[in-house]
Amino acid sequence: MKNILLVDDEEPIRRMVRAVLNNTEYAFEEASDGVKALALLESHSFDLIITDVVMPDCDGIELVISVRKKLPDIKVIVMSGGGRIRADHYLVLAEKLGAARVFEKPFDTTELRETVSEFLDKTN
Repeated sequence: MKNILLVDDEEPIRRMVRAVLNNTEYAFEEASDGVKALALLESHSFDLIITDVVMPDCDGIELVISVRKKLPDIKVIVMSGGGRIRADHYLVLAEKLGAARVFEKPFDTTELRETVSEFLDKTN
């Protein structure tokens, strides 16, 4: 079973992503911010991380930087609806820092499902 770490401060978004990726091959752990996600990364093994950008305490950009340093082989998908700056600015930065794929909210759920499948099929 493939393990996905889903990080977003909005529970309805996490619920929607789980529903879109509803697949018996995926197990999910969830965090509401980057600090909680980093703690989970210390104690669990994941095949993929899906994270929002704008979150309290430790945002998705900080999370991408930490993941790239500690776990350079894990794929990270970053999603954002924006915040103080436009979403596309966050997403360009996330790509430059090592995000494997980025999605602007609202995103095409089929494209997300296909991307996750593509990334996880490569980790067999």
